[in-house]
Amino acid sequence: MMESFSNLGRYVSICDRLMKMYYDRGLSEFEIGWGQQFYVEYLYDHPGASPQEMVSCIHVDKATLTKIIKKLTEVGYLQVTSDGKDRRVKHLYLTEKAVPAAMRIKQIHAAFYEVLSAGIPPEELALTERTLQRMADNIHHTVWHRMEEHHGSKRTLAAD
Repeated sequence: MMESFSNLGRYVSICDRLMKMYYDRGLSEFEIGWGQQFYVEYLYDHPGASPQEMVSCIHVDKATLTKIIKKLTEVGYLQVTSDGKDRRVKHLYLTEKAVPAAMRIKQIHAAFYEVLSAGIPPEELALTERTLQRMADNIHHTVWHRMEEHHGSKRTLAAD
């Protein structure tokens, strides 16, 4: 069992590193890379999304999202507006400058998926995706649970 994990972890790590290289190279003419591409694509597909929506959908912590928002704003890719009804709520929109990057991200996704999935039957790809989703959900639940305990959220609830 331990060797199975070792191989699985190694293959996931290899895919992660190669994807980062592929995306960073493909986005080199833009002012973003692997770390920001998920957020640009999400906002392209969901204009006006709130940071809270993105935290929930992308499974990222608020501190990381804050850094990404800052970076995308600094390079002129993001506009942050306050909600008309509740000024505490922010909405995020890509600028016109970001649209070519978003379109390039879509092209890179398609090309990378073609390479990644070459020679693999569709039913195996679907099973792999479902399995990886379940693994990500398992890890997400465990990591967030531990983070809450570390930051005292669980201790506070237990003390009540």
